[in-house]
Amino acid sequence: MTKPTVAILGASADRLKFGNKSVRAHVKQGYEVYPVNPRGGQIEGLKVYHSLAEVPVKHLNRISVYLPPAIAVGVLEDIAAKGCDQLFFRSG
Repeated sequence: MTKPTVAILGASADRLKFGNKSVRAHVKQGYEVYPVNPRGGQIEGLKVYHSLAEVPVKHLNRISVYLPPAIAVGVLEDIAAKGCDQLFFRSG
């Protein structure tokens, strides 16, 4: 059985931020998690992708967005191009 997939846009290494809490929660729920942050590096031991286009999955089960609205608007085309079954935006 394959794991469900999720990309976390705005993933953070700061454990107090929702972009990190989401990474940890999805891992705990059994998702294959793809953190996305232009800084790259690692978050919670996972490789961080600089952009959604770099995520090595054609179609994701879920994309969760933890970005300020002005930045989130700029990634809508990337989200549409990648495709997903579920899309969540953090309110704010």
